[in-house]
Amino acid sequence: MKVSALSELMFIIKGLKHSQTSKMLIYASIVGVLAGVGAILFFVLLDLTSVTLLNHIAGFPLSHPTNEEPLIPLIHKPFNRIAFLIIITVGGFLSGLLIHLLAEETKGGGTGEVVKAYHNNQPIRKRVPFVKLIVSVISLGVGGAGGREGPAAQIGAGFGYQIGNFLKLTDKEKRILMIAGLAGGVGAIFRSPMGAAIYAVEVLYKDIDFEYEALLPAAISSIIAYSIFSAKFGWIHMFSTPPLVFHNLREFSSYTVLAVVCALSAIAFINIFNTSSNMFSKLKTPLYIKTALGGLLVGLFAMFIPDSAGMGYGIMQNAFLNKTGFQLLLLLGLVRMFTTSITLGSGNSVGLFAPTLVIGTAIGGGIGGLIKNIFPMMVDNPASFAIVGMAGFFAATNKTPLSIIIVVAEITGNYELIVPSMWVVAISFLLTTRYSIERNQVKNRAHSPIHKYEFVRDVLEGIKVKELMKKDFVSVSGSTSLAKIFEILSEAKQTDIPVIDNSNKLQGIVTLHVLKSILGEGELADFLVAEDVANKNVITTTQEENLNTLMHKIGFREINTIPVVNDQGQIIGIITRKDIIKAYNDATEKLHNR
Repeated sequence: MKVSALSELMFIIKGLKHSQTSKMLIYASIVGVLAGVGAILFFVLLDLTSVTLLNHIAGFPLSHPTNEEPLIPLIHKPFNRIAFLIIITVGGFLSGLLIHLLAEETKGGGTGEVVKAYHNNQPIRKRVPFVKLIVSVISLGVGGAGGREGPAAQIGAGFGYQIGNFLKLTDKEKRILMIAGLAGGVGAIFRSPMGAAIYAVEVLYKDIDFEYEALLPAAISSIIAYSIFSAKFGWIHMFSTPPLVFHNLREFSSYTVLAVVCALSAIAFINIFNTSSNMFSKLKTPLYIKTALGGLLVGLFAMFIPDSAGMGYGIMQNAFLNKTGFQLLLLLGLVRMFTTSITLGSGNSVGLFAPTLVIGTAIGGGIGGLIKNIFPMMVDNPASFAIVGMAGFFAATNKTPLSIIIVVAEITGNYELIVPSMWVVAISFLLTTRYSIERNQVKNRAHSPIHKYEFVRDVLEGIKVKELMKKDFVSVSGSTSLAKIFEILSEAKQTDIPVIDNSNKLQGIVTLHVLKSILGEGELADFLVAEDVANKNVITTTQEENLNTLMHKIGFREINTIPVVNDQGQIIGIITRKDIIKAYNDATEKLHNR
């Protein structure tokens, strides 16, 4: 029988209608639309705010990536340092006040809060995306040393969770849409759809592990959000770079030096960041005082080194075009470690994603320029080191080695440096496995509270009953008197005794609980035999059954002994609740020590 194309199409559509995966992809598409629109709104408000307050009023020398023009023209006027100091301090105060009054979880970077919510199955309140948008526009718009990717991630994740909530999805499905929203926010605002999708499922863990179930929804959301954002602002890479290639084998040793420097710099940055966060957390003052103080301190840095404040994309663009000397790049890398740590540590709502890229770019470009200055044959173009250093430093600090290679290629449009990027990322990541700037990451899926049971289940499924069952056990016939059973129990190490017939088939089980209830009835005990008091409705197992299945059989019933029978119903052993609990505890301890 010939099947028409229309019939085949209808069959496919019907299959999709009943497929849970296809439904999740549809939901992820909706999340992608919201994340893309949210990114556009965030970008517009942030650009208008920063240009107006920093450039037009304070004369701050704002700089943008070559492919990202400001929405309103910049003006050239002297930098009014006092005006800038007032703007960044008041902005910090206002941002902190709104966070304090509306949503404490919107302070800091944003990605960390999403990671925390994911692992602990915490809801994201409806107000969070909107509050995050407003306070991040203020914190970044007044010159905070941070980026817009973290806020965009939390905004998108908030939309994702609320879509799941509205559709009454399961907690697991809500979490997947949360990750899809994170990917959409980063993919749109940073114009990196593939890298953002992988980053969203990779950033959850310190080890090389992924939330693979969320990868496809994250990719769909990221693609749609990126497309919506690019349709508004152009289908171009964020940064312009000259033609850069890796054709010089001598550079391999130089890139190795860069990898080690990236690792050491990452460790230093993480320590500075944690010290700053701890110092601000110990201050017994309201959050808005801390954020104002953070703004003031960054403003003081910027009075002497203007590039120490703001988002820092201009630093990256100039490094890619070799417009900045290596000495200044190294200085900016160091200074930005402090200003970023102060901004985020004080609670200002700025992202950590972009500052890490800025610092990595400055260190990479600085090291490349330094090596070229000393050994000209060892470096073809310091701009290559700026790009590769960006990837290496980010991987070392954020523990996302795979996604950052793709992100860097997408935002620069340069795919010729993937090989040295892989080399530097691998070394810097391996040298810093004990360190991560993202405090809410867990080691791997086995250590995530939401996955802990899944891994214990896998371990228990690998343990067969025959590995734990006791073949040496005591049983009685149905005619055995209770007096004899009491005598047997006083000498045996069992609490329950199986009752069997002449062919060794299980007839029931006499439990200690029943015996205790009869113990006070002395006269009655003299007339009863095993078959009179045995429980005939016995849960049994086989030697090939795994412990996870057996645990589900037992459930919460008060069962201490489970007979093990063969295919003929003959009892061949017993396994106790104590054995199962010990195996469970051993399995969880093994997972904890992984």
